[in-house]
Amino acid sequence: MRPIVFLHAADLHLDSPFTGLKSVPQAWADELRESPFKAFRSIIDTAIHQKVDFLLLSGDLYDGENRSLRTQVRFRREMERLKAAGVPVYIIHGNHDHLSGSWIHVDFPDNVHVFSEKAEMKSFHKSDGTLVHLYGFSYPKRHVTEKMIDTYVKIEGADYHIGLLHGNLEGFTAHSPYAPFSLRDLTEKNFDYWALGHIHKRQIVAEQPLAIYPGNIQGRNRKESGEKGCYIIELNGADWKHRFIRTAEMIWDTATVMIPETSTFDSILTECKNRLTKYHTFTEKYLLELIIDGRNVHHPNVCSEEFLADILSILQEQSEHEEWNVWPYRMTVHKDTMPAVLQDTPFTSELLSKVERFTEFEEALQPLYRHGIAKKWLDSLTEEEQEQILKDAKRMLLQMLH
Repeated sequence: MRPIVFLHAADLHLDSPFTGLKSVPQAWADELRESPFKAFRSIIDTAIHQKVDFLLLSGDLYDGENRSLRTQVRFRREMERLKAAGVPVYIIHGNHDHLSGSWIHVDFPDNVHVFSEKAEMKSFHKSDGTLVHLYGFSYPKRHVTEKMIDTYVKIEGADYHIGLLHGNLEGFTAHSPYAPFSLRDLTEKNFDYWALGHIHKRQIVAEQPLAIYPGNIQGRNRKESGEKGCYIIELNGADWKHRFIRTAEMIWDTATVMIPETSTFDSILTECKNRLTKYHTFTEKYLLELIIDGRNVHHPNVCSEEFLADILSILQEQSEHEEWNVWPYRMTVHKDTMPAVLQDTPFTSELLSKVERFTEFEEALQPLYRHGIAKKWLDSLTEEEQEQILKDAKRMLLQMLH
């Protein structure tokens, strides 16, 4: 059996808005808006340079159901580059770019193959005679909660069988549970590879068969930190190889700054600057959250919200003036910064206990869920998001009491 080599990417989220940033310089804002497109062009460049047999895109090509003409035309331009290089593309649409949106359709070149709303098989014939069967479906609507993997039917006769699936692996609570599936489901289909999408953190979820979430191609907020990209996969009979390719040029990251007990304003500022200079040797640009670990600091003004806001503003001014490749967008305090004696009083103990027992998230958010526009874009909070909200609430309460 002859090998095949292909590129697998997912969750492009072209035209995605960037959240969690304030007072970002215009030049950074422009680069952020353009970064998903630059990351996508990098994927196309890699596919052409590596002479892959085909490209797989596993859902959420666009960030919204009503994609703009400009974005579709830019996407088509990259598809035309692949056609000129003789590279076919196989696409499924996910929950963000489902088929029920309202948009003006743009025709794509004939090397682009889009799966319909029902699971189906498409064939790829390599010039050496190798036959590949590819299986997938596109979301007909935003919320697909059915176990769609059950509708994938293997059709014998091919050298390789590859499934494209935009869905949530059981046990992952950080994303909406769309088109759920289990590791057992992946195995029972007896495919050679599963090209997964939906989870934005890259991970190899199984090796037999090989199943990969490549993650999204460009981080869009602080929860999508670290390197982002795609995978080149080589299947050679029962053997396989995979290689991660970085595509993002704007990377979200965090850095911890230790504050000694005797720190002054200038020493804290210097510590922060020293932490930032470590990024100056990198070619990428970094959006950085500074975490201040001040557990040994007892002065009431140090590590207060006002103090940190001033430090952050000073760092941002210098970053913009000196054109650093790192932008400190946020400063937070280590959750244990507040003195333990404050947390041990009867009043604060009861208050924090009520915070930790809070569970009425859905009720509190009902006004947003009923809002005519907001309800179209809101999903229920994940367990991770609920936990983070409670942590932030606890920290803010302690800081105000302090």
